[in-house]
Amino acid sequence: MRILTSDLSFPEGPIAVSDGSVILVDIVTQSLLRVTPDGEVQLIAKVPGGPNGAAPGPDGKIYVCNNGGMEWIEERPGRFRPSVQSQDYSGGSIDVVDISTGSVKHLYDRCGEHRLRGPNDLVFDKDGGFWFTDMGKRRARDMDIGAVYWAACDGSEIKAVITNLITPNGIALSPDGKTLYVAETIPGRIWSFQITGPGAVRKAPWPSPAGGLLFAAPGGYVRFDGLAVSASGTVYAAALDRCAVLELSGDLRNCVIHSMPDLLVTNLCFGGPDMQTCYATLSHEGRLAAFAWHEPGLRLNHGI
Repeated sequence: MRILTSDLSFPEGPIAVSDGSVILVDIVTQSLLRVTPDGEVQLIAKVPGGPNGAAPGPDGKIYVCNNGGMEWIEERPGRFRPSVQSQDYSGGSIDVVDISTGSVKHLYDRCGEHRLRGPNDLVFDKDGGFWFTDMGKRRARDMDIGAVYWAACDGSEIKAVITNLITPNGIALSPDGKTLYVAETIPGRIWSFQITGPGAVRKAPWPSPAGGLLFAAPGGYVRFDGLAVSASGTVYAAALDRCAVLELSGDLRNCVIHSMPDLLVTNLCFGGPDMQTCYATLSHEGRLAAFAWHEPGLRLNHGI
């Protein structure tokens, strides 16, 4: 394991870049950053609110799920964990960052009459559309019901595809692009959905709560966060509170545990020339780590 930097506040949404750097967000500082191979942290853009998940689009820009902001509990100087909806919260959005200029623009902040609440993570399909989770917001005594959306990257179309989810978080596609994986954090479940077309899935009948097929629900309590997929189709999940990345093969209860030195492992991605470097955001201690991995990860549909 190599710690590339420990100078972050609460990193999330890592993207491995072809030049060996990693682009990620820092939610606390409301920033999109680049971490160079030698560990230098460079500011790309300030993204007001709560930049959370990030992914490169077909135009080479970075698309950011902005959760709208949250309050933070400072456990000790410089070390944070997320809390409830921020006091100045006004809504969530999908933002687009031009990494060559640092300019930021809102792409979506609503779907029809429904305001986006807390977009969390996203993944692009091969045709340039993207799927994203909206986790909703949590307050002192109540919380939102979440959803999964599909949207066009040019701002022309957005639709709610899967509703009635509780804290949907990580999201990923299978290597053939035909299966969508969605993690629910608080229930500790990962669902799979068969994709039937752009922004369309086949839903299982009741009693499936949202139409998904249960893919993983390991024994004990696991708060799933970000997801990544290998070239062979194995699903990997960042596991909050478990100090680990879990390797999931579709066996509901069984998984392989890859221990990580952090209480809040929030997300991961694959990179390197052979796609066998795993980058993980170790958010409790504000670090970005790199590990040699035992199998190659799946290349993004639109890399940079």
